[in-house]
Amino acid sequence: IDEFCFHIGGDSSALKNEFLVIKPMLQSKKVNNVIELYNELISMSDAFPQTLKMITNAITMPISQVTCERSFSKMKIIKNFLRNSMTNERLSDLTVMAIERDFEINYERVIDKFSSDHKNCRILLLSLVYVY
Repeated sequence: IDEFCFHIGGDSSALKNEFLVIKPMLQSKKVNNVIELYNELISMSDAFPQTLKMITNAITMPISQVTCERSFSKMKIIKNFLRNSMTNERLSDLTVMAIERDFEINYERVIDKFSSDHKNCRILLLSLVYVY
């Protein structure tokens, strides 16, 4: 705890005292992970400032180097694609969207939506077959 507090600029003795108060409080509640703990304590931020500071740092800290490498890889792709003509805020937003992307595209819905929105337009859909 002392080493972690040193790195985040916290007070280790205050943090230990907060832990002594928090432990009995949370024994009656079911807290499965750090985010649930944060959600429980955020309403009492004045009572547990050191604990919330530690949790906030733990949540935002990358777990491994893979997360950082993936972030830089996505940022490189985005910057090349848009030819470096964007602000840092837009780059940050696009990077978060690319990294956290976890959804399936329903192409049938996309085609139906385009068809209903653009009645006078036509889409030419080609099926490409690669022969090896």
